Amino acid sequence: MPVPYLACMGLVASLYHLPPRVLPSIQAVEGGNAGLVHQNSNDTEDLGVMQVNTIWLWPLSRYTHTPVTTVYARLRDEPCYNVAAAGAIMRTYLDETHGDLMRAVGNYHSHTATLNVAYQALVMQSAARLFVPGAAGPRAMAKRSVTERLAMQKRLVRQARASDSVDSRD
Repeated sequence: MPVPYLACMGLVASLYHLPPRVLPSIQAVEGGNAGLVHQNSNDTEDLGVMQVNTIWLWPLSRYTHTPVTTVYARLRDEPCYNVAAAGAIMRTYLDETHGDLMRAVGNYHSHTATLNVAYQALVMQSAARLFVPGAAGPRAMAKRSVTERLAMQKRLVRQARASDSVDSRD
């Protein structure tokens, strides 16, 4: 099954020196599409195809010399602009983690350790479905509702916390 916006993702991965499979894998977890706005519990929003968080509005506005309202609209409505912003964010996190790709992937979602690890697991599962022959197809993830994906993430967070508490007893 084709990955939406794969041409944009390939170009952005090349531009920001990212592994070519990371953006499609993240997008499959995020499940966004053009025009989608998801309200978060912390009064931020996730926008568009890659569900770029609105905490990035000001940095992206400064970087592009574009008004915040324009950045917001473009992130929400223009898939390739959104993918390009996600690539810039991943590059920022990859630099921040000194090249640790999986930590950078987790940071795309959260810097909180348990949420970060749970998100890493979701992206790895997504990558396996997309790129490993014989793994469950991308339709399986795409058919999951946002509620189902959040429930899966919560389950992984609980598992990560449980393993943290076991590790701390060692």
